[in-house]
Amino acid sequence: TRAAEADEAAAALQALLEEEEDDLAGFQADEAVQEALSTGRDLRQYAEEVESALRAVERESINDYIRESESLAGLHTQIRECDGVLDTMESMLRGFQGDLASISSQIKYLQDESLSMNVKLRNRKAAETQLSSFITQIVVPPELISNICDAPVDEAYLGHVRELDKKVQFAKLEQTAMTSACADISPELEKLRIKSVQKIRDFLLDRIGRLKRKMTNTQILQASVLLKYRGLYHFLQEHAPEVTVEVRESYTATMSGVYLTKVRDYLAGLLAFKAEVATKSDLLGAEEWLGYGTSYFSSKPTHARGDAAYRLGERRAVLEQVGEPCLVLPAVRQAGAPLHYETIFRSVSTLLLDAVDSESSFMLRFFGDTDAFDNVFGKCIFYAMESLEQHLIGSWDAVGCLLLLLVNQAQREHMGAAEMNLLANFFQRVQVLVWSRFKAIMEAHVQSVAGFVPGAKSPETAPHYVARRYAELVSSFRLLKTPVVEPMMGNILRVLRTEVEKLLCERLARQHATLKQQAAFLINNYELIASVLTERSARGEESSHFDQLLDSIKTVFVEEQLHAGQGAMIEFVKATEPLLMPGAPAADAAKVDRAAMEALTKIFYDTWRASIEAINREVVQSFANFKLGMEIIKQVLTQLLLYYTRFVDLVKQVYPQGPAFAQYILSIPTLMNEIKHFSRNF
Repeated sequence: TRAAEADEAAAALQALLEEEEDDLAGFQADEAVQEALSTGRDLRQYAEEVESALRAVERESINDYIRESESLAGLHTQIRECDGVLDTMESMLRGFQGDLASISSQIKYLQDESLSMNVKLRNRKAAETQLSSFITQIVVPPELISNICDAPVDEAYLGHVRELDKKVQFAKLEQTAMTSACADISPELEKLRIKSVQKIRDFLLDRIGRLKRKMTNTQILQASVLLKYRGLYHFLQEHAPEVTVEVRESYTATMSGVYLTKVRDYLAGLLAFKAEVATKSDLLGAEEWLGYGTSYFSSKPTHARGDAAYRLGERRAVLEQVGEPCLVLPAVRQAGAPLHYETIFRSVSTLLLDAVDSESSFMLRFFGDTDAFDNVFGKCIFYAMESLEQHLIGSWDAVGCLLLLLVNQAQREHMGAAEMNLLANFFQRVQVLVWSRFKAIMEAHVQSVAGFVPGAKSPETAPHYVARRYAELVSSFRLLKTPVVEPMMGNILRVLRTEVEKLLCERLARQHATLKQQAAFLINNYELIASVLTERSARGEESSHFDQLLDSIKTVFVEEQLHAGQGAMIEFVKATEPLLMPGAPAADAAKVDRAAMEALTKIFYDTWRASIEAINREVVQSFANFKLGMEIIKQVLTQLLLYYTRFVDLVKQVYPQGPAFAQYILSIPTLMNEIKHFSRNF
């Protein structure tokens, strides 16, 4: 216990010390103390001065209270008087509170009575409204009966039918059907329903029948009459579904006939101007007849179309017309210009697309669906397909088939989101039929080339008509890019190219007696093919292939042409150069035929100008194409210059000091000048 007491005493002492420290810190922070300390004043003296000042202030405060004592007494009196007045006011207010409590109870009673009266009034008004609405909806006015039975079907009649529909719908409600009023009025409503259904049926069937009339604009009649009265059809859907079936079937049968007649007449009108581009006589390997007449006794065909059967020309413009309106038949008749079948197909398919778009929109708005679409367009689309099949059976127009494929694909894409299964099947079927016919035509082209038998007449080095036809046909194919069938198209063109190349190399070229004539013939044909592809901007796999063949056969021709006049010198150069090559045995140099070298030098000196002129004449005769002839003459003369330069080098190696026949060595510049002269004047 003593230890505890000691601890408590120590803690108390510690707290006292801390309190003193806080006081000291406070005094130290005081400005007056800081000022006294800063001036060095005695703190005891300073404390006495402060205490004296406080006593003086206390005495002054007491004197102030004594001077104001009377005023404070008056204030106390006034406060007591105010308390009396407030007590009186409190008594009055308590009286008022009692009176207000009595009035509040009376107001509450009146409020309850008012609420009760309002509820009764609302109930009576609601009952009156429902009863009035019931009577209005269930009662059939005489005017409505008269309008339904006697009024003509027009826009006003549509309003009467809608009013009748509301009454019939109201009578079908469960809460209405249980009333005696409904039992009394239902027979009358049924009679009006039957009468209105009959009149609407007759009206719609009559308007649908008018669609069959000639020169009728069906779209205007649909918009101005049928769509205008589609509310009548909706009334039938609700109150006479069996009649809507009859109306729909009548419309379907009518429009099916209308569209069939329209497509048939339109196709017949356009086909009257169809241009016959190609026949079987226009196959690549078919015989070409030039300068024939039209004698009844002639066995030559009078219907071959020449190169027009293979050229694309302006026919590709039909691809830019996709999406434009179809051709107007009276305008076509007035123009009288022939039409290619792809143009006819483009116009007919555009007519079908427009009709499908318009009819689908009408059926959705009038019938609410397009369930009858296939029945409406089935016949006319089938007729268009039959017409296409008949055209393809007798068609030999490969270019036209590719154009049909492209037009068909473009029309299919143009159909877009509004695609109908029947129309989609039509375009798919067109693609299959056209591609099948195209393959058959191309197989016939290949067979005609493979089975081509050269005639017995003397061969010419001029380009063969098969090469010209082939170049035009391939150019047309290359210009018509067909992504849908591109892989198969590449295979067909490679097979055709192989057969054409075989015909030119193995059968036609071998008709010529000499290798030089064969080379000239092949150069003319290869150059024709390559140039046509280039002129038509249709370069591709074929142009690269024939360019390579042309370069290789030109080399053959150049060598054969030089061998004809300078063969001895060329053979001498080829035989002697190995003997004088650097590193060859010394004994080989002795094997050089110096006598032959001298003889060849003199012969060339005497005949070089005549030889060049002969080369020029033969090239002119072999190549009618000016540009090609110039290229060939340059190559021949350049090669001659190279051979002669090599020959002169051999002479210099054999006779380092110069031969005895040096005066017969023609100078290289002289030969070059003559070559330039012939090259410029070719």
